[in-house]
Amino acid sequence: MKSTRHLITFFVAAMAMLTLTACKSKMSFTPVPSIDNTAQDLTGEVNEFFKLSESQQTLTQDSLDENVTAISFQVKKPDGSLLNSLNKNDLFILEDIIPVNAFNLSKNTLETKEIVDIAFIVDVTGSMSATIESAKVRLTNFVKKSREAGYHTRMCLVTFGDYTIRRCDKFYDNNPSDPSTATQVDELISEITKLKALKGSQDPGGKDLNENPMRALIDTASAPWATNNQRFAILITDDGFLYSPGNSGAVGALAPQYAEVKSALAASKVKVFAATPSLAGYDKNFGSEKGIVALSQGEWFNFADLISGKITLDTILNRILTNVNTTFTITYVADQIPGLNPSLELALRSFQVQLLNPLLGSIQNLQFNSSLPYGRAEYKKEFALSLNKKIKKNSLKVLVDGVTVTKGFQLTNDGKLKFDQAPGKASVIKVSYIYEKLQDSIILKPILLGQVDPRSVEVWLNGIKAKASDFTVDRTMEGRYLVSLQDSALADSDPYKIFANNGLQFDVKFR
Repeated sequence: MKSTRHLITFFVAAMAMLTLTACKSKMSFTPVPSIDNTAQDLTGEVNEFFKLSESQQTLTQDSLDENVTAISFQVKKPDGSLLNSLNKNDLFILEDIIPVNAFNLSKNTLETKEIVDIAFIVDVTGSMSATIESAKVRLTNFVKKSREAGYHTRMCLVTFGDYTIRRCDKFYDNNPSDPSTATQVDELISEITKLKALKGSQDPGGKDLNENPMRALIDTASAPWATNNQRFAILITDDGFLYSPGNSGAVGALAPQYAEVKSALAASKVKVFAATPSLAGYDKNFGSEKGIVALSQGEWFNFADLISGKITLDTILNRILTNVNTTFTITYVADQIPGLNPSLELALRSFQVQLLNPLLGSIQNLQFNSSLPYGRAEYKKEFALSLNKKIKKNSLKVLVDGVTVTKGFQLTNDGKLKFDQAPGKASVIKVSYIYEKLQDSIILKPILLGQVDPRSVEVWLNGIKAKASDFTVDRTMEGRYLVSLQDSALADSDPYKIFANNGLQFDVKFR
């Protein structure tokens, strides 16, 4: 178990979340300034009502009729900077030996936007309470402000110690142009609010010093990423990693071989932006293999520089946005190029992208995607909803392309929505449901106090004075205090009658 742990770790994770806001539908990528802590700051009594809410999720059916191919890349200029402007006539493209002349070239500018999927992979071991409490407030502010500014992202949270604690089985859609996603934003904020540093017997760090971020990366590679969205993983840890053979610690087979990590990154096409110590496997080669940052064409930040203040979290934000803004994308429909076979698997196709003028620089970070990566597949009948949380089956509501569906589907025991007949091409499937466990159903938001005496705080839940063991008052890095409920307050026995009151009246008083 770690004897010490820099409190900055989760703060970096949360602010890394603040950094990634990609957009779509006429929205631009611009650096986002530091977010002021504008959460509730009270020294008097607090009265808040937290509602029970249906969780909502938006799913989409594949479009399989045409093989739309996308080739993304950047151009590194001779001076080492990234090229910002490129024309179609600067490029020569081949698939196999067939010239591709009918293509579109786009860039993430004011005219062309992409949604970005973001997985935050956070080390939650050790003494991190103050950092996490501060991060909750800042991250909540960011989610709200990014929506107000019109940015469209899909986000999920991953936590780990010696093993992956929380997996990314669901992305929360934060789409400002779709008011119905406001419920997903509320649920994301609630999930952020419930995060905590795990201590004592709950600390997942084990007795060894290193943790298992590589297993968390492998687990995240299989997350439900959207096919055409750019993908980023933000890895935050202040220690080395377990691996086998040679450094498996107490976890044995859970410590992956480095070849597994390399394979997962290649298959998922996720760019890893890592804030870690400078170690082999992170920013340096691991034996003869590249580190995860180079393997994924991501970027590395020295954890020590963040602690010392040499760089800021906005530095990471701007680097991520630069990466997105300088990415060019070639798209074409393979069906429309004479001589190409659109039914081929992506792995069996070969591509060449060349600059006709070599003085412009060199092409790097090539990535290839296809709407039909495995050829002509069947339309999906099953869609994962929640693998970690059990759903009340009789609460499931389904709309397909805006029409309520009451039959022809079922909720499987492993949390999947299964249709008797696959929804049609590009169908939009919106579902809502209630979780069985109270802790998953209640929508919470941070309760931030000013500079108060924490011993004077009383918490009343639905008119019942809360036991001291059912809440904590933790000091943030800014010297304020955040009131957080413990799991015991949201136990299945419902000690504060939340289900009966259809929510939670949360009152803070001072003795």
